[in-house]
Amino acid sequence: MPECSYHKGVETGVSCTDCGRYICPKDWVDTPVGYKCRDCGLTKRPTLGGVKPRQYLTGAGAALGAGVALALVLLFVPFFTFWLSILGGIGVAEATRRGSGGHRTWEFAVIAALGALLGVGLAGLFGSLNPISLVLSPAVAAFYLMSNR
Repeated sequence: MPECSYHKGVETGVSCTDCGRYICPKDWVDTPVGYKCRDCGLTKRPTLGGVKPRQYLTGAGAALGAGVALALVLLFVPFFTFWLSILGGIGVAEATRRGSGGHRTWEFAVIAALGALLGVGLAGLFGSLNPISLVLSPAVAAFYLMSNR
């Protein structure tokens, strides 16, 4: 029978679910996914409400890309800009949510609103645009992201 990785001479049949080390009852940490050793079970939890920094970056990248796509749509489709701004805000919010791994926190609502504002702002900079879209599209993006929690 295998021995505990921390206490030599103590036989055990339980291994850590992360690293596979054999552990005795004195050393295991009970977690929702099984027993883990002290090193794996007591690791730091991610900060910022369980959101990893990489998820903020991918969410912001998705918002940026969707904002640029919104600008292109608003530039090349000069009619129905009011409705396209609403649909574009929803599209930017959905891209931000998917890019972040499904998070719907207020931080991602702000990121989505900034992405929509960027898209509408670029469209207004390079063409004519309804000024109400500058407020409408970011508001719709933030509201959409926060409403389906």
